Amino acid sequence: MNAKILVVDDQKDLLELLSMALSQEGYVVRTAASGAEAIAAVDAEKPDLILLDIMLGDTSGIKLTTRWKNEAQTAHIPIILLTAKDTETDIIVGLSVGADDYITKPFSTRVLLARMEAVLRRAYPEPMPTTREILSAGSVRLFPAGRQVFVEGVPVELTGAEFIILLALVKAGGDILTREQLHAQMAPNPDGSNVRVVDVHMAALRKKLGTARGIIKTVHGQGYRAVVS
Repeated sequence: MNAKILVVDDQKDLLELLSMALSQEGYVVRTAASGAEAIAAVDAEKPDLILLDIMLGDTSGIKLTTRWKNEAQTAHIPIILLTAKDTETDIIVGLSVGADDYITKPFSTRVLLARMEAVLRRAYPEPMPTTREILSAGSVRLFPAGRQVFVEGVPVELTGAEFIILLALVKAGGDILTREQLHAQMAPNPDGSNVRVVDVHMAALRKKLGTARGIIKTVHGQGYRAVVS
């Protein structure tokens, strides 16, 4: 399994930003825009970590932290408080009710990720995968476990065959793969033994990759390879 993160904030734009950023890093992300939504989300499925805004429209992050840290079913879940407040009193109150860390807005995504990983390592020392395997080729990033592809941070929807082809080429590290080799990895395949179907999928894949289509090179008479450097 992958680390499941619940992001709770009443700012829609921040929810969308954090959801995309964390998803790109391999986390499984759910969001809640209110305390009521957050409680329902935790009751439905326990997350591995909660990013919780202190100032919500219907309640406070302090009250939610107190609630979850005092319930046996949720006490173990690490909580990082997100807030625009940065006074010493706010920090002390947040940590005193059981929050595992505290970060003030505005913050950089890189700093947030580092703090999250540190909290996850403390909470789940062995083993707790904080991210999935990530493969890169130019501006393309692949997450094999979730069959996700991003080009310049934007998700790209691929068919199963297209994803298999792209994954195989990137994993090959620049080595040439023949049509036969790519075709074999697409089994079970309804197109029988016609390896030229690889060319059809390749054309569709290149179109979907858009500006990143150049990472796939045709090697005439041999097959295809990916530019991974």
